[in-house]
Amino acid sequence: MTNFNVANSHFDIGTLLKNHRDGYALDRPFYTHPAVFEEEFKQIFSRQWQYVDHINRIPNKGDYFLFNIAGEQIIVIRDEGDTVYAHFNVCRHRGSRVCLEEAGSTKRLTCPYHAWSYHIDGTLSAARAMPADFDPSQHSLRSCQVRLFEGMIFINLAPADAEHVPDFDEITDNLRPWIERAELRHTKIIDHQTYSSKVNWKIAVENYFECYHCIVSHPELCKVQLHTLRDAHGTPKGRQTFAEHNAEWQREAESLGHKTGSEQWGWGLPDAQNYRAQAHYAERMLINHDLEGAYEKLEGGSATAATKLLGRYAADDKGQVDWGIMPSVFLYTSCTSTVIFRITPISPLLTEMSQTWLVHEDAVEGIDYDTKGITWIDEVTMEQDEEIVVNNQAGVNSRYYEPGPLAELEKTILQVHDDYLRLMKYGRGQ
Repeated sequence: MTNFNVANSHFDIGTLLKNHRDGYALDRPFYTHPAVFEEEFKQIFSRQWQYVDHINRIPNKGDYFLFNIAGEQIIVIRDEGDTVYAHFNVCRHRGSRVCLEEAGSTKRLTCPYHAWSYHIDGTLSAARAMPADFDPSQHSLRSCQVRLFEGMIFINLAPADAEHVPDFDEITDNLRPWIERAELRHTKIIDHQTYSSKVNWKIAVENYFECYHCIVSHPELCKVQLHTLRDAHGTPKGRQTFAEHNAEWQREAESLGHKTGSEQWGWGLPDAQNYRAQAHYAERMLINHDLEGAYEKLEGGSATAATKLLGRYAADDKGQVDWGIMPSVFLYTSCTSTVIFRITPISPLLTEMSQTWLVHEDAVEGIDYDTKGITWIDEVTMEQDEEIVVNNQAGVNSRYYEPGPLAELEKTILQVHDDYLRLMKYGRGQ
C-alpha cells in the first residue's frame, strides 16, 4: 500500500502514477487528492471533448443554461438555427459572473456588476464610459469550441489552435454508422434529471463500466437486460445463454437492415497516439428476448412505454446500442427511445450526474409514449448506484483503504485505468 495522506499536498504525482499495480484498484490519492484533480484538469478535462446537453434543452435563439466542470462555469447559449456558443461565465472587465440564473433566455449577455454587455456570439456589445483608446474587439468573452453531433452539444475548453486536442470528426465518423438510423437530432426531451454525488468522478465511471455488482445491487436491471447473464453472472452457462439469444436476435435485426456487433476505438494505443485520441465505443445487442415478460415481473416500467420508432428503424427489434465517449457521456439507444447518462467532475469529491430521456420529436405523450414507463428502470438503477458509489467513496477515504485486485468481470476497468494512466503520464512527459 502506498501511504499518501489526503491532507498532504506535497507528494509526487509521478511516483503515484508509476507505482500503480496493474490489475488492481487505484491508490487512495487518485480518488481524493486536489493535486491529482488539478492534474486531471490539465491533461484530460481541458483537452478532451465534454458532453453538456441536448440542443433541445435550448430550443430558441437566446436560450441558455450554465454548465459546471472542475471549477469552471460555462454559458451554453443558442443563436440562429443550430448555432450554439459556449462562453466562460467571466466578465472581461473585472471578472464578475455574467449570468446568475441556471437557465434562461436573453438578447444580450449583460454583466450585473457594471453592465458590460455581450452579443450571443460573445463579442462585446457595450462597455460604458471607457477611455477613448479602449478597443472592444479585444474584450470578447473567452469561449470554448463547440460541436454538435446528432443534436448533442459537446464543448472543448482548449483554444481552437491548441495542440493534442482529439479529432472530433474522427470520433463521430466512427460512431455514426451505429446510431445514425435513430436520427437523434430529430428527438425531444421528455425528462431530464441532474443531481450532485459526493464521489470522485472515476469511482462513478468505474461503477458504470463493470457489472460485477449488478446481481447484488440491480435485481430489476438484471431481469430486463439480458446482457447481465454475460456481464454480471459471468458463468459459462450465463454467457452461453446470452450468446444464443443474441445470435438469434442478430439474424432478425440484420434482416431488417439494422446493425449488430461491437467496436471500440482509442484504447490501447501507443502513448503519443493515446494522448491525441479520446476513447469511444459502440455495441448493438439484444435487450431481452422476452421483454414483455421481464417487465410483467416488476412493479414499474413497460416494454411498450415507447412505441413510435426513432428515425429510420424498420421495426422495433428489441435491440439497443450501448455507446459512449469517454470520459463523460454514456448512452443506451433503442429503436424507440434513448437515455443519456452524463458524469461531470466538479471537485475531487463531488461529481454531477445527469440523465436525459429522448423520444421521437413527433411522439405524443399518452399515445406514443409513457414517460414514467420509460424512465423507471433507469431511475431505479441510478438510485441504487448512488448508494453504491457513495459507500465506495467513504471506504476509499479511510486511511486503511488498500487497493484490491479486480475480478474478471471488472476487466473493462483495466482498459479505463490504462487509458487514464497513459493520458496522465504522457501529458507530464513521463
